Amino acid sequence: MPFKVRCKLVSFTGDPERFPCHFDYQIGDEFTYDGEKFEGKICNGLLKNMAPVLWNTIFYGPGDYERMVYMYSGLSARDPSMKKYDGVGFRPLKKAPEGADPKYLRSISADPPKSLIKRGRGFVCDDTRTGAFFTCEPVGLASGGDMKTHYNRAMSILEKIKKQPGMTVDEILSKFTRFEREEIYPPIYQLNVSLMLDEMATVNYIELRDGRAYPKNLPT
Repeated sequence: MPFKVRCKLVSFTGDPERFPCHFDYQIGDEFTYDGEKFEGKICNGLLKNMAPVLWNTIFYGPGDYERMVYMYSGLSARDPSMKKYDGVGFRPLKKAPEGADPKYLRSISADPPKSLIKRGRGFVCDDTRTGAFFTCEPVGLASGGDMKTHYNRAMSILEKIKKQPGMTVDEILSKFTRFEREEIYPPIYQLNVSLMLDEMATVNYIELRDGRAYPKNLPT
């Protein structure tokens, strides 16, 4: 199910003092997309780099990145003597290289993390002199355009959970008639109800505990 997403300007990767943003963006500026329309101002310099990130966030939310194994390996330095061990010729770095700009260490640090990284998606404007960097994150379920059908179905499931907190997927399905399950688009069954619950949990509409769904911060 698609997410409603928010993109927010969090930093400039370039030199905005010497090369000011012509669109007059300020840190904290943001815009949203609900599946049908944008709200907020969008510079044309964002469009090329924004589109794939926006698309991935709409359909995948914050997922995928935390499964990239290299993110848990720390920094490395070229060392041909190590090729007999790793097949390429690198060794681990115990600390960041002296003088390294911190902005290049945002993705991978010298100390490998001990738990899964929840790294957000982001994109930078096409003007490298300024480099307006936006994060992109799900803030709700998309309800606009052709995404409304899936939104309505999710909300009907959420209503059942509000009336009887703690239900499993099978118990939720039992609250719908055969017609409601099979003849209304999208039809619902174990797999896609499980996915809808996961997505509602991602945006804090519900909480999942031991396979049971409980209402949390409900959308208005």
